[in-house]
Amino acid sequence: MDILILAEKKKNAEMFVSAIKAKGHNATYIRLSKIILVSKQNESLIKSKGEELAPYDAVFIQARTTLAPFIEPLLDQLESEGCYTTSKKGSYYIGMNEPYQFVTLSVAKAPIPKSITSGNAKNIEHLSKKLTYPLLAKSFIGRTVQQAIVVNNARALNSYIKSIKTEIDGFMLRQFSKADIISSVMIGKKIFSVKRKFTDGITAEISEGKIYKVSESETKTIFSAAKACGYDIARVDLCKGKIVKVDPIIPWTDFNKICSERIEDYVADFLIEQAIQNEGKRKVKYDFLGLRKIFGKTILGWLFK
Repeated sequence: MDILILAEKKKNAEMFVSAIKAKGHNATYIRLSKIILVSKQNESLIKSKGEELAPYDAVFIQARTTLAPFIEPLLDQLESEGCYTTSKKGSYYIGMNEPYQFVTLSVAKAPIPKSITSGNAKNIEHLSKKLTYPLLAKSFIGRTVQQAIVVNNARALNSYIKSIKTEIDGFMLRQFSKADIISSVMIGKKIFSVKRKFTDGITAEISEGKIYKVSESETKTIFSAAKACGYDIARVDLCKGKIVKVDPIIPWTDFNKICSERIEDYVADFLIEQAIQNEGKRKVKYDFLGLRKIFGKTILGWLFK
């Protein structure tokens, strides 16, 4: 049984590798920048340092959603090989596109603040009449947020739109609540939460928050949000019981400190459980007595591809 941790930096993976090894199981860290995808004819290969990646029973990816164009083909290939992943196909495309994420949550009937998205500024001004102020207004170039601001009335929204001098691909308006944020880490069926105070127009950082026990309804909302977005491990932020953020990147150190826990141990237990369940389901290419690996580096290697 083998578990792989893929992360952008070693420091983001070390705690999980150590926690898994401490429980008597195999864990390996590989830096994401060392991974390449090679496509040829009717197959694709995942390689690391020039060699085909060994098969794993479970893979935990810690990467920003902006890396979706690389992560998504990787997830697709891992799934085709029968490997369990904490992020499912499509999750990173959903995560990198905020308007799409809120549409996905809405379709899944997960509770979200009322939101409107349009590629036209005039439409946004007109449609804003269907919402209640204050509003969080965001402009996008591609999938990237260009600017975000809270507007308290129609005049402020109009001034914001007129202040934009660059070409914009889209706008998003979301009803904004001046209330505390509940930030949670969901690991399978386990949740750790921190309450972040909203004071003088600013929400406290997670490191400044207080441990919080989520209600039954909040628990259901957190699970539904993560599932809808395709994550088994994720951060979910709620405001007045409604989802305002879902992200695979989690500030583990801050949550550990506030919750007085070693959350990486729960991650390790979850990954081990999934790996055990998935063991034996991997679609490993035919290999007789290890000959594929031995001859793969010789002139006869093409026979074992």
